Amino acid sequence: MAGKPSKVWFLCWDKRDLLPLLLETAGLQEVLEPKDFVAIKAHFGEKGNTGYVKPAYFAPIVKVARERKTHPFLTDTNTIYHGERNNALGHLAVASEHGFSLEKTGVPVIIADGVIGNSYGEVKIGGKHFKKVKIARSILDADAIIAVSHFKGHLLAGFGGTIKNLGMGCAARLGKFEMHSGASPTVSKKDCIACGACIDICAHGALDIDGGTVNIDLKKCAGCGECIIVCAPGALKITWSEPGGNVQEKFVEYAMGAVKGKRLFCVTFLNRITPNCDCIGKNERSMVPDIGILASKDPVAIDQAAVDLALKHAGGDILKKAHPNIDYTVQLEYAQNAGFGSRRYELLRVE
Repeated sequence: MAGKPSKVWFLCWDKRDLLPLLLETAGLQEVLEPKDFVAIKAHFGEKGNTGYVKPAYFAPIVKVARERKTHPFLTDTNTIYHGERNNALGHLAVASEHGFSLEKTGVPVIIADGVIGNSYGEVKIGGKHFKKVKIARSILDADAIIAVSHFKGHLLAGFGGTIKNLGMGCAARLGKFEMHSGASPTVSKKDCIACGACIDICAHGALDIDGGTVNIDLKKCAGCGECIIVCAPGALKITWSEPGGNVQEKFVEYAMGAVKGKRLFCVTFLNRITPNCDCIGKNERSMVPDIGILASKDPVAIDQAAVDLALKHAGGDILKKAHPNIDYTVQLEYAQNAGFGSRRYELLRVE
């Protein structure tokens, strides 16, 4: 493979107080220019979840952005599943409850795709799946993006890191529908106990109970997978109506659209590594002890490094164990082949 490996800097979790040094060493200041509008892409966590990156860790990032005379703001986009964060009002309320407020962080919080998720612009990418992608307006208007990601497992992609944070996380609601369109659940009637938990979580009215079991209207189903996560007996499972890797490839194409024409810096937290994402409104047990924090300008290299560190510290493939039917390397390989970054990296420790 041609070219030099990308640089990824690593800070051990027990030295996390040195986060400002990590940011400086990895060159955050180099990607910011005076008067930039800087979108600090966060995930504020679903109500009831505590795995998200905490507000205190954003302070050193904001400090650098302020010192560079930029205009930073914290941002995320609305969800397509039923929950507190599927509109900007509820989303901002949850963000505030979790400590993400102007008073506590020193920067505004903006829900990038507007009140109901329909504020966006289209970016031409000429991809395999999309010729154009629908990127949330406030992120589209930014000059630079700082992607602050929490590494963990993910129902559709195997793991969620920087690519997932940029792709799904920067898309307007219509874009999220486009990415999920290839996945739909199926019901094991022998396992279904008709508890109704999946019906309560579905934002699209796609589920009902008939004859003592859940039925799915695939015409209404968005493929978001939230019903699968809340199904305690495991009666709901993903059935791909297209090759499963296509969803990961769509994440990549949206991520590339989100950062097109912008300067990018990535920070990834490898703590509270749970089987599922921070959209889950409950606390899941960590699959591996807290590891550390990564920083890089290459979104592919930082995701590859996160995967390698997680598997090394776990002594096995915890991602495959959590989601055995998903080949999570698809997103990494597709992103590399598309020129989004490199899977080859040099890991540099910050002491």
